[in-house]
Amino acid sequence: MPLRSLLSSGSLYCIFCVFSVAAAAEQCTHYSVKLAPDFERQLLRGDETIEFQVEAGAVEWQKQAGWHVLSADVADGEVTVAEHAVRVRLRSGGRHSLKLKYTAAAGRGIRWFADHAGLTTAFYCEAWMVCDNSPGRRATLQLEIAVPFTPPAHGANGFRAVGPGRRGKEWRGRDGNHFVFEQSDPVQTYLLSFAVARLAVAVDDRFSIYAQKMDANKAAFARTADAYAFLRAAASVDMMNLHYTQAFLPGPSMGQEAAGMALMSQDDLADLAAKDDVQLMAHELAHQWWGVTLGIRSWSDFWLNEGFAEFMSDAYIEKHRGRAAYDQQIAELRERMRKLREEGKDRPLHWEKWKDAHEALGPIPYVKGALFLDRLRMELGDEIFWQGIGLYTSGNARRLVDSRDFQRAMEKASGRDLRILFDEAVYH
Repeated sequence: MPLRSLLSSGSLYCIFCVFSVAAAAEQCTHYSVKLAPDFERQLLRGDETIEFQVEAGAVEWQKQAGWHVLSADVADGEVTVAEHAVRVRLRSGGRHSLKLKYTAAAGRGIRWFADHAGLTTAFYCEAWMVCDNSPGRRATLQLEIAVPFTPPAHGANGFRAVGPGRRGKEWRGRDGNHFVFEQSDPVQTYLLSFAVARLAVAVDDRFSIYAQKMDANKAAFARTADAYAFLRAAASVDMMNLHYTQAFLPGPSMGQEAAGMALMSQDDLADLAAKDDVQLMAHELAHQWWGVTLGIRSWSDFWLNEGFAEFMSDAYIEKHRGRAAYDQQIAELRERMRKLREEGKDRPLHWEKWKDAHEALGPIPYVKGALFLDRLRMELGDEIFWQGIGLYTSGNARRLVDSRDFQRAMEKASGRDLRILFDEAVYH
């Protein structure tokens, strides 16, 4: 998610719903979700199975306002559906399956496009499925979306779905066109998003582009490939999902990372091609390493996602346009940081009081995080700095990390004790 989207008014990303676990220590392992959007009524009909390992006891999922649970069943236990929660009491430990049927209404993390042009979701998967969005837990997903038949106007694209992970089977059924997506590597559930719109699709061996208009797809492929090469070299490891999708959707500029893909707007595609505006594209692509391949252990270290993506997009701008362009980006971040301090909004990068996504989604992880990485670069020099970035990323791939993991990697690369530097910028 880019800083400019975060700061925009009326943002989709200001929505929060808590998932909680009661007496039992629960860990979801696999979600299987089937969705059918109703464009006229602006709601989703859902059929979900959660497979999870748990000891005997109580497990509770919070459901959002606007949800209506039609049925909820689990073997060897009891399910209670309250106004804002689904509670499960299990008589035995082991592997269990919770099966639900429900409808989810507009809002609360779902954006419906005007004129029945489709919808998108972002960050808050609990808007459309029962899930645990705690960063400390990861799961796999099979998502099937049945898009109702809607004849396109002359020359228009038909409706398509785009989702996380690997693009699976597609077929025409009695209830619409079906699209399946598989996220087979465990990720945090806030990285599960999807969209439905009238889209064309172009695919090469590494990237896919979904867009309303494909006149700029060649430029987008070329610039994405160039940014990918830069980021892959910096990371020293492949990103988790080897095929990467960019979906350019109706509506105003937006940016949202997800597992194996990014959601942006058609205007962003035009800016990428015509204005060579590569920052949003590079920011979202960077998240495939710093956010997906490496996941944060808690919201307290959200800067390891957003600070890295912000800095890496600026570093790519340096490669793409030269050092003066990078210096300009850093100068703008310093000015934003100055204003945040004047407004009394400065916080440590590692902030224990960020207990949930809503609290973490502020400018500090982006702005202060990117500036700290620039400071490390200046302190250590390019060779050691980029060696440390590679050690940190490759050494922690497919793991959950915190700020101490990053500190250890930079100390190993530099052969220096960096406690004072990290304590000053990250912890105090």
